Parts: sequence; structure tokens; C-alpha cells
Amino acid sequence: MLTYDALLEQAKLRNMPLDKIRGILREYLQILMLKHLYRTDAGRNLYFTGGTYLRLVHGLKRFSEDLDFNSNKIKKKKFEELCNKIMIELKRSGIKGEISFSHWGHILVTKFNFPDLERSYGITTKYRRKQGLLIKLEVNLPEWNINPETEVLSGYGEIFPCICTQKSTLFADKIDALLKKRMARHLYDIIFMLSQKFTVDQKTLKELGYKDEPFQVLLSGINNFSNIELKKQANILRPFLFDEQESELIINAKSVIEKLIHKYP
Repeated sequence: MLTYDALLEQAKLRNMPLDKIRGILREYLQILMLKHLYRTDAGRNLYFTGGTYLRLVHGLKRFSEDLDFNSNKIKKKKFEELCNKIMIELKRSGIKGEISFSHWGHILVTKFNFPDLERSYGITTKYRRKQGLLIKLEVNLPEWNINPETEVLSGYGEIFPCICTQKSTLFADKIDALLKKRMARHLYDIIFMLSQKFTVDQKTLKELGYKDEPFQVLLSGINNFSNIELKKQANILRPFLFDEQESELIINAKSVIEKLIHKYP
């Protein structure tokens, strides 16, 4: 387990805001959990995705709380065994925690709670939970096939291969999440993906129930947000951003997204 000073030094190397130490600590834990996960046979059947994937693999500049995956191959029993193994390995590193399971439909979920970790690092913030730092590990079990790709993940003194959901599949999932959940983090992530010129997997989008061209689906969806709602969502997202001024992207999302789409070839 890294010391407090070593944790800050790693955060400096990653150009992270040092005043958001709770987010830095969570990201360190996420890296450790992913390392232990991908050292197992069961873990290699989980394909990393979501906002934390964008952060750790592609350098998204916002803190993300959960570890999300897609899988066509894992069952509930193996998933729970995997999560118990991850916790055992964390305890060997001096990180104590508790886990609980909550599954429904095509979703497998484990909550990892670390009640004493912030205290051991001397971290006190208004965001601290009584139950401690929480990281959810969530696996979606889609009915269609997922084609993974391997990336190299590094940070906090660790480096290892990470099996990921393809970027284009994630983009389709993010459009669906934005339209159904209407949350700022999905909007911010979509703006990031557009800025990086990610493509959208049209097949996945159709599996999710959308028949129109991907960017038409996105533009129609964002135009259903009122300006008041966008301002509210920007305020919710602000504490999670490395640069809080980037919340302006959410306020101006309609014009920002339209301009980014027009830059595609």
C-alpha cells in the first residue's frame, strides 16, 4: 500500500488536482482491484468499460467511482468467488474492506466498502461516508456478443494488460445511458469521445433499440434537455472534474456536441 506522500507523488505524475485526495485514493484502489482481477482466469472474462475505463485507459479528466464491465462468459458463482479473491489480495496489501452482493436481471454487482481507509490516510472531507469509501464492481451480461480488445493500464507503480470492451461499443452504451438516465457524467463522457473521434457501433445501438443513425439519435436526445436541466447537471458534475471550469461544456452541451459531430469526416 502506498504511503500518503507516495500517493500524492503519483497524482502529480498523472496531472491530477491534489486538493481532491479522496478521488485520488479511490483511483489508486481501482488500479489495484483491476490488477488482481486480470490476474485470474475468471477476471479475463470481464471486459472493462464505462467512465472509469475512459479515465484509466484514455485519460478522461474526471473522477469516476465504479468499475464497469461487459461479459458473455461469467456466471454469478464465479463472479462472487472472483470478488472475494480481490478482497483477499487487497487485505494482503494492508487494505481492509467488506463486500456485499446485489444482482438483478442481467446485472451482477458487488459493493466494496473500505470503512477505515480514509482515516488511515488522514483524509477528512464533506464527501466522506459513514460506511467508508465505496467502489462498485458491476458486470452487464448482454444477450449479444462482445468483441474485446486488450489495452495496457499503468499508474501508481503498477502496469498490466487490461481486457476492454471496444470503444465503439462503449460509445453506443453511453448514448443509451444518456437518453435513459439523463446524467451529466454520461454527457461529459460523450463530449470526450466525440473530441477523440471515437466511432459508434451501430449494431450495438440497434440491439439497444435505436433505429436511426447514431449521431441523429444523440442530437435528438440532447435537444430534449432544457437549459435549466443542463445547468443543474453541470453543478452536480463539477466536484468530479479535474478542472471545474469544464462544467461549462455541460451547460453548452447542445452547441458543443453539434460542432464536434461536424468535425467528423
